[in-house]
Amino acid sequence: MKPNISIVGGGPAGLMAAYILSKNKFCVTVFDRKPTVGRKFLLAGRGGLNITHSEVKNTFIKKYGKASEKFKKLLDSFSQEDLRDFCKKLGEDTFIGSSGRIFPKSFKSSPLLRSWLSKLKEQKVIFNTNHDWVGWKKDHLVFINNKNEVLVKPDLTLFALGGLSWPKLGSDGSWIKIFEKENIKISKPQPSNCGFYVNWTDIFREKFRGQPLKTIKLKHKNLEFKGEFLITTEGIEGGLVYTLSSFIRENINENGYAEVIIDLKPDLRIDQIEKRLSSEYPKLSLTNLLRKTLKLSNVAIGLIVELRNKKQIKTFEIKKLAYIIKNYKLILEKPFAIERCISTAGGINFESIDENFMIKNNRKTYVIGEMLDWEAPTGGYLLQACISNGAFVAKQIIREYS
Repeated sequence: MKPNISIVGGGPAGLMAAYILSKNKFCVTVFDRKPTVGRKFLLAGRGGLNITHSEVKNTFIKKYGKASEKFKKLLDSFSQEDLRDFCKKLGEDTFIGSSGRIFPKSFKSSPLLRSWLSKLKEQKVIFNTNHDWVGWKKDHLVFINNKNEVLVKPDLTLFALGGLSWPKLGSDGSWIKIFEKENIKISKPQPSNCGFYVNWTDIFREKFRGQPLKTIKLKHKNLEFKGEFLITTEGIEGGLVYTLSSFIRENINENGYAEVIIDLKPDLRIDQIEKRLSSEYPKLSLTNLLRKTLKLSNVAIGLIVELRNKKQIKTFEIKKLAYIIKNYKLILEKPFAIERCISTAGGINFESIDENFMIKNNRKTYVIGEMLDWEAPTGGYLLQACISNGAFVAKQIIREYS
């Protein structure tokens, strides 16, 4: 007889496990603390749902850093192409964008989620929302529903409770203390794909908050990437910062701060910059010189003026100015709060689970998705890993119990 399965957490990892298990005639109940499931998935589609990436597998898998080897088997089990095929089955064709990222043609997450949930209901998956999991009583799961205690005794449990980002959507990390009481090792949760604090002057903050710094190169130690990021009231955030965020965060953990270098004009060599500046120097003001000769944006010019406002430099000679434009030093103080980051690092340590993602000291319980100790940059890697993880564990259960 096939086991009765409870999936706790209605995000992408849990929903994919539910889809595969129910398709194979397992009895599945999904519990979620919120009134509806998939809330974080819907948020991910607010600016266009980046579902996965078209990179070749060997390049793709490296994005998972220290967890790459562990996640290789997940991609073997459910690849990027498998995810695209799944979207197509749900009525959402996908396309590859100019950056290699993959999106649904509707560019939205809501049609995909509606179709997904409709398919799950067709496959007789039961949804118990407004059920907040608070722990175990012997071999029962304990939920709070409308202030009432609900006890559930499944044959198998899959936890897909998420990390600590966007807690208002349901994943607030309250599960950590419960798991720690069961002697399950937890690596400290930390911000990932996050912004960082910078000590701006009031003048710069008021003038440039909310504006992007475009067409630049950002360097940290031996890593460098082209792109753009956003100036905020407190510091910087955005795609280019997120790409380097895990390395910057670890540098801050070690030294108390991190230094990044911005190349404000990556398509020109330093001697070319010197030549252009010399053609109009000293006839123009600093602002007009930078705008006319190099076509620097107002934000880029503001950063250079910021050095003078902070009295880090009094006068700009041509060579010194050219060097600063190619090597603008920015000190990052600490990551933004974990609640406002896109994802989190840390979580259940891989030492606490077996090769099938089953908790070693609880042979009836699996953990999947972002609650595990891994991280990846934005660009489709987060969703792909969570969905592939749900698919992998579902297939392991099917092999064992069919």
